[in-house]
Amino acid sequence: MEENSNYWLRRKVSRRTTIRGAALAGVGAGAFALVGCGDDDDTPKGTPGGLLPTAAASASAVAKTPKPGGSLSFQISSPPPSLDPYTQTSFVNGYMNGLSYSKLYRFKAGVPEVSPADNTMETDLAEKLPEQADPLTFIFKLKPGAKWQNVAPVNGRALTSEDVRYAFDRYMNFEKSVHKGNWSWVDKIEAPDAQTIKITAKAPYADAVQILGGNLGSYISPKEHAESPEAATKMVGSGPFIHTEFQTGVSLSFKKNADYYDKPYPYLDDVKTFITTDQAKRVADFSAKSVDLTWLFLADERDQLKKQRPDAKFDEQQGIGGYIYLRTDKPPFNDKRVRQAISLALNRKAIRDATSKGEGVPDQLYHVGFPFARQVKDLPQGKLWDYNVAEAKKLMAAAIGEGKTIETTWDHADAVIYTQAYVDTATLAQAQLKEIGINVKDQVAPYAQYISTTYQGQYEGMGHSPRAVAYWLDFVTERFTQKPKRGRINLSYVNDPKLEVLLDKQRGQFKLEERLGTVKQIEELVAEEQYEIYFSTDTRTFFWNPELQNYRPTAWFPYTHLIKAWKDKA
Repeated sequence: MEENSNYWLRRKVSRRTTIRGAALAGVGAGAFALVGCGDDDDTPKGTPGGLLPTAAASASAVAKTPKPGGSLSFQISSPPPSLDPYTQTSFVNGYMNGLSYSKLYRFKAGVPEVSPADNTMETDLAEKLPEQADPLTFIFKLKPGAKWQNVAPVNGRALTSEDVRYAFDRYMNFEKSVHKGNWSWVDKIEAPDAQTIKITAKAPYADAVQILGGNLGSYISPKEHAESPEAATKMVGSGPFIHTEFQTGVSLSFKKNADYYDKPYPYLDDVKTFITTDQAKRVADFSAKSVDLTWLFLADERDQLKKQRPDAKFDEQQGIGGYIYLRTDKPPFNDKRVRQAISLALNRKAIRDATSKGEGVPDQLYHVGFPFARQVKDLPQGKLWDYNVAEAKKLMAAAIGEGKTIETTWDHADAVIYTQAYVDTATLAQAQLKEIGINVKDQVAPYAQYISTTYQGQYEGMGHSPRAVAYWLDFVTERFTQKPKRGRINLSYVNDPKLEVLLDKQRGQFKLEERLGTVKQIEELVAEEQYEIYFSTDTRTFFWNPELQNYRPTAWFPYTHLIKAWKDKA
């Protein structure tokens, strides 16, 4: 077993870093992942799990008067495949949607006093949390005065409950919607009057508010625009910023929505997003102070930027480990012994040493940064994460026969979005699998192609993807269900009746202790079956200019939180 004396105990973070209690409440979990915030060095006290402490309120934060005006620029690492919220699962898409579209709820995270990975929701279009007369009924009231942006084709008209009903129905039933799984709990949606939305669930569902305020499949786009040819290249919503320009492959521009219903936001007048696919250029541009905000820098680039921009503020977040998915619906990966052999053949420590300066720990289904999740070494099945080639070969021989090999494919994206470390992980893992008789043909595709084909389940053999930090506990259903059809990211084509029973059970458990008991069962079943084979955590760092105030990055995708930020030098 790999000893858990890892980077997280040794990292130096700001003296502003404190320990935040890990709480789950009601419909979701608060403070899911672990992060650290810094602009100076102090040695932190390690958490019991040996991970980077969760950052809470900044001890040095003082109330400041907002300064309206000014412009903000930041970078993204790839153009969004499309701007249509109904047909895309790309996190890049989610970033941009958050600037121009609204939801019923939004994350509180994004300001200094809230942990970046706290998934607590606050109201957006909704006036308050839903009323529930019974476990199946959710009643939402819209904030008075909400209206669409004053641009064609909506021209500033009032936003009504019928608009919300239309959007949710489109996520559920539109032929090209990729978010149907997130809405499978809904029986019907009604708009009894202009300010009221009524959702009736098929069964009690504990994560309703998290879904309605999440990263994807929750933005409200008007019918007039959603059904137009422009939906893929332009955003028209009710959000804080009006989308004014999209220069393909170059940038996206936004201006303040003066009629935004949630006053006094936003403070900024203009926002510009530069599409910068070259990692070295992203480092160079921020070093030269050409942009205000940049992110997703792993160990090498992080340390480079710290030297080149000692004045910059930064936030380090524990990255969730990527994983191997594989076709468990047919030979040879329908045999648990083969899947277990793959996990045993991976030298995760060697991969971390090569790609992230040794930072990170082995990860599992429930990201080890979650306060309720166990470290891999504490799982009854933890030995399956050991690097043990001899045992892997024994399992392979028992499964396919002594001396036989497996010929397969490994599909993944290129390095533009997911970084060179992601591609290097694939290369190193494939070499390690060769030692036990699994010969892999590497198949790499541009991100836009990968996300629309392989990541939708169109592959044979094996694949490899990063993961997003989940903001709702029922994320596991999307990963493993076959009811009524394959879940959106059930990329391993898992069909396990015992697992389905547990998935259904946890969806309706509103009492935390009961739900976490079911989570523990799911955690162990998936660890035993190795339906997905997980790598290790990493560190991801955000940098921003010191004049940007009331800002903090989040573990979630939308950039909606920019509404609360301002610049000292407007």
